[in-house]
Amino acid sequence: MKVKHSKYKNTGILFELLTRQLTSDTITGKQSKSLSFLKKHFNKKTELLKEYKIYHTLATKKYSKDSQATMLINTLLEAHGKLNKSQLRREKYNLIKEIKDNYNINDFFKAKITDYKIMASVYNLLENKEATPLSIVNSKVTLLEHITEKQIKPKTNPILENYSKQDKDTRLLTYKVLLEKFNDKYSGLEDNQKTLLKEYVNSVSNSPALKSYLNQEIKEVKKDLTKYSKKVEDKAVVVKLNETKIMIKPLCKKSSVSDDNVINLLNYYELVNELKTVHG
Repeated sequence: MKVKHSKYKNTGILFELLTRQLTSDTITGKQSKSLSFLKKHFNKKTELLKEYKIYHTLATKKYSKDSQATMLINTLLEAHGKLNKSQLRREKYNLIKEIKDNYNINDFFKAKITDYKIMASVYNLLENKEATPLSIVNSKVTLLEHITEKQIKPKTNPILENYSKQDKDTRLLTYKVLLEKFNDKYSGLEDNQKTLLKEYVNSVSNSPALKSYLNQEIKEVKKDLTKYSKKVEDKAVVVKLNETKIMIKPLCKKSSVSDDNVINLLNYYELVNELKTVHG
């Protein structure tokens, strides 16, 4: 059973999207408004920070026993009940207003959310005034299972572990060397391929803007294939080009951008660039 809730009012989601936006803006060299929003609305004087800590604890804390998880949920529900609700509503309203004034609100909230089901369940317990008894039970069960779920310890990469232990100057030097090697390795890429990789790296949140960029590039690739198929004299090659053009399809609204989408487009670029070299 899905929990209906508003992303706009979910403090955990608001905080995650703001930090993602900050990361994206930093990578692209933009002056990020998200940093000032975080400092202004999530500081020790705000009720929003107190509420976010409750969201964060429920989403990240782990226990081995159901009794411990139940005690955690009940304790945090009680703590949330003591928050100043009128101040909390006012702070959340002002934050959302600033987000709407500075970002495309639809793009901002379309990003895929980590642990969406968990965040929705927390919201249902803490803030959803229209929640039914059954939905409350389902949300509690979801959180109990999440909190008591055994974590799989990720395998440690010895190279990265050693890198993290180095002093700042050594890490900077290592990073510089890696960057130079990366540039040397990919120096043969054409401009369209470099631009695509840049867009992919910069779109930290797999944003709708990235999908829109890919779909626009797919249109351009299909146009180029149509243009060059008229210049190719070999009929067999023309057939292959037409087949390729049919295979290239834009991403639908519900799909997210994957590595395969980017790799495929890079390969199509390679084909177009080769045709351009041969036929001008």
